[in-house]
Amino acid sequence: MVWTPWGRGERDKEGSSRRKHRDNKRRGDELKSVLEHDRVDDGKRALEDWARSSREALERTSAVASSVSSRDVVPLAVSCAASLSVHCAVLKGCQVASASVLRVSCATPVLSTLVGGATVALASVASGSISRALQQPLLAGDGRRRPLLTWGDDSSGGGNNPFWEAVRSTTTTKDVLLDAAVGLACFAALGGRARSVLASDVRYPGANARASMPAVGASYATKFQRSELLRMLRLHGCHHCGKRSGPVIADHMPPNHFVEKARQGSRKGLGWVLTKMRFSGRLSQRFYPQCRGCSQKQAVAVKKNAKSLVTHLGGWHPHYLAGPFVMFRTYDLANQGTVLQNAQSAKEEVGKFLLAQADKFA
Repeated sequence: MVWTPWGRGERDKEGSSRRKHRDNKRRGDELKSVLEHDRVDDGKRALEDWARSSREALERTSAVASSVSSRDVVPLAVSCAASLSVHCAVLKGCQVASASVLRVSCATPVLSTLVGGATVALASVASGSISRALQQPLLAGDGRRRPLLTWGDDSSGGGNNPFWEAVRSTTTTKDVLLDAAVGLACFAALGGRARSVLASDVRYPGANARASMPAVGASYATKFQRSELLRMLRLHGCHHCGKRSGPVIADHMPPNHFVEKARQGSRKGLGWVLTKMRFSGRLSQRFYPQCRGCSQKQAVAVKKNAKSLVTHLGGWHPHYLAGPFVMFRTYDLANQGTVLQNAQSAKEEVGKFLLAQADKFA
């Protein structure tokens, strides 16, 4: 092998490039380890900051909670209970009135939504009005407290009921519109349906018709279907009256009698032509959980094709909380003392009234 000077120079360059590559790799590894260490330190610092801020927030919350006394909680609870009670009472009262006077059910087209929406709006306005009235000092002209349950002229000074006067004086047109809008929005957000506040017509799916399962024609429900319908009954109640106890009836909707009538009508005239041309479609049925009482009423109503309304006054639904939500719109913490005084006064007056009635019957 012959030595040449340029060959040594090339080997020196190659060795130098390898050393530079090793040095660059070593510096890169050092920089990577430093960055990873810094990243870990940043994560630890962020975790420590989060833990410190969470601890401070918990300390502030516990301090606020320890400073809240029963005098602060009771007035708010009284206002919530009053607005909730009034909201439920108006909904159920309008349900009875619409069933007995207007004869409107949840199955009535269009009108059920209008009447149901008006009922929810009225209940919301009543809840807001009661809440505002509870925050007003019910005093007579001489500064004495007036009885809340007294009507007409009395020795306390005043003509009309002071609570009703407070409702009228604190409720404006703007309050009525806002209470109705907030109540309807909260009612819908909590899963309520406007027509579900009305009574049920046993010929059609009821106001509580939330759960159902497919039915195979007019045949009876299988053992599995009955067990599933029983679970629906215990959870949601009868789809007409809301009853959750007792045996379950697998209710065909639409009823078999109506389906048979529809099939007989489809064999005549235009219906027969549409059936042959496959334009009429197929009528499907579903099983709904039903109690025995509603089933007996349904048998008579379907046979006569007569309207038979059933109310659902029991049970609890989340959309009842729309009343307290309306109350929070105008609730003022500065009036807590007044709310507590009015609640205590009403409690005393109710107690005196009950004692007086007991003395009459004694």
